Amino acid sequence: MSCIWTIARREFNSTFNSPIAYIAVSVFLVVTGLMFFFGLAGGDDFFEAREATLRPFFSAAPWVLAVILPAVTMRLIAEEKKSGTIELLVTMPVRDVDIVLGKLLGAMGVLVVALALTLVFPLVVWSVGSPDLGAIIGGYLGLLFVGTAFLAIGLMTSTWSQNQIVAFIVGLLLCTFFWVATDALIKLFFEQSAQSPLQLLNFQSHFQTFAKGVVDTRDLIYFGSVIGLCVLVSTYSLQSRHWR
Repeated sequence: MSCIWTIARREFNSTFNSPIAYIAVSVFLVVTGLMFFFGLAGGDDFFEAREATLRPFFSAAPWVLAVILPAVTMRLIAEEKKSGTIELLVTMPVRDVDIVLGKLLGAMGVLVVALALTLVFPLVVWSVGSPDLGAIIGGYLGLLFVGTAFLAIGLMTSTWSQNQIVAFIVGLLLCTFFWVATDALIKLFFEQSAQSPLQLLNFQSHFQTFAKGVVDTRDLIYFGSVIGLCVLVSTYSLQSRHWR
């Protein structure tokens, strides 16, 4: 376990020693702030609506995370492979799964920092009314799970290529697919009666439950399964170097 935390701290410090983390966090804050306060995503202007709710923020944030988090993860393994430092890392007394988990936890640090900086939004909402505290807590918990799932997907694609741009594009496509495209494909190719069970594959349907202030164990199991599967695939992808 200490190896995982060591790798996580190293990855977190390395990320904030580069401009990637600062750019990603800044873009997240600016875009979600504009969408929340000025309704640039097509919603109501917060200052005109004067409604004590964070729904516009929770609607916009996952879209932004689906774009910026693959940019954070694209370098996690791909850069190590390209520079050759992955060979040094794997010669240390750590398992491949420890490397993957450590990298994921380090990237989660960036996500936590980004979400923590948006806590000013609830403070502004509280200044104009009395929002539903349960919905706020649930929404932030949902963003943490959705964001971690995006990070796990991005980490997985980073193990597939030495090229960071390729890792970013594939990660971006997969994240947006699970966030929105699955819903569109279900409606396009399946009958209405089949849509309900298949909606369980869609990130949005699980996140919306959190945004309502409801923490359902089925949603926790779903996101946990997605993250666990991505960690497993990433681990096997690292181990594939022994197969050649």
